[in-house]
Amino acid sequence: MGKKVVISLFSSSYQLPVVVLVDVSDKWTRKQLSPQVLQCLTQFSQVPSILVMNKVDCLKQKSVLLELTAALTEGVVNGKKLKLRQAFHSQPGTHCPSPAAKGSNTQSVGGPQRIGWPYFQEIFMLSALSQEDVKILKQYLLAQAQPGPWEFHSEVLTSQTPEEICANIIREKLLEHLPQEVPYNVQQKTIMWEEGPSGELVIVQKLLVPKESHVKILIGPKGHLISQIAEEAGRDLMDIFLCEVQLRLSVKLLN
Repeated sequence: MGKKVVISLFSSSYQLPVVVLVDVSDKWTRKQLSPQVLQCLTQFSQVPSILVMNKVDCLKQKSVLLELTAALTEGVVNGKKLKLRQAFHSQPGTHCPSPAAKGSNTQSVGGPQRIGWPYFQEIFMLSALSQEDVKILKQYLLAQAQPGPWEFHSEVLTSQTPEEICANIIREKLLEHLPQEVPYNVQQKTIMWEEGPSGELVIVQKLLVPKESHVKILIGPKGHLISQIAEEAGRDLMDIFLCEVQLRLSVKLLN
């Protein structure tokens, strides 16, 4: 989502709470909120926010959920210390209502070492596979909703630019095909975006990785993996842009 769109959404006078979704089954990303999310929460700290912890059914040890909750909230919800142990007497789908704290201080919300956010108003622990769990979250959001004008015209399908759509499609394929932490360390850089001689869209993107071992993993035996990723992403882009797309991907080690 572009910066202008983010500012527009957060500057509206009738926002729903910001929903921060964490996949607790992903051990590579679940232990902290991303710097981008924390930056956004800090910049718009006046906007209410809630934490949704998804895929709790995948955790064999519920003590892990306890540790993650403490880290992601810094042990504080809506200005009050969270009684974490009480939440684990319930089954997945737990809604941990925050104490009724008013006027919580959100002035000093920055911090270079911050990995969590102590200003969430509510926490939801759920499995998206459970209709009942999702229903609880939907009911909460509907209760918070207020009437207001549409932010975009009804014919607007997305606020993303074509370049952002392309980058996200490629990122999706990287997450599908690469193991462990590898896809999270890939930086994408678009080198070419132009119309070819026959009207096709020619896209060249460079994938930058920090380790030589990651280069080998991403390329795959005889270049098969990077070719497969480019082929699958190219097909998806043709379906989206409704034109012929030539997508070329290269892999380079970060200096």
